[in-house]
Amino acid sequence: MLALQIDPAGPVEEIELPADPALRRRVLTTRLGGSPDPGVYHRRALMWMHGNAVYEGLPPNVVATALASAWRGMDIGASYFLYGRVIVTGSVDGDADHLDEGLAGQAREVGKLVAARALAWKTAPPASNEAAWEEIVRAVLAPRPL
Repeated sequence: MLALQIDPAGPVEEIELPADPALRRRVLTTRLGGSPDPGVYHRRALMWMHGNAVYEGLPPNVVATALASAWRGMDIGASYFLYGRVIVTGSVDGDADHLDEGLAGQAREVGKLVAARALAWKTAPPASNEAAWEEIVRAVLAPRPL
């Protein structure tokens, strides 16, 4: 089944997960490096995260937090960030399912937006981490033409 892997310092990468729930859970555990906990930021998707990421000192995942903000239509980073690797799947009855291409496309778009901002900041850095995050949030929450 189609899923996306979002690493803290890397791109949005397409991956395949097993259809069998027990095998899928093992793959999620291995890829996340710990117990997979699902987060719901879109009614048709799950964001699987390491269950103990903050306490294990995993780095913040700006792309995944920006995507969750876009899907929620609000700045979730103002309250908390997602940490470590995140796996995005579709959702059916609270369990992982094939991620539809529309949601996958949105995730890739957010990944490209964050990468472009990071590249621009190499020559013109923002005043602070907070200013950088505000710029990302404004971009992902901006209305898009239909």
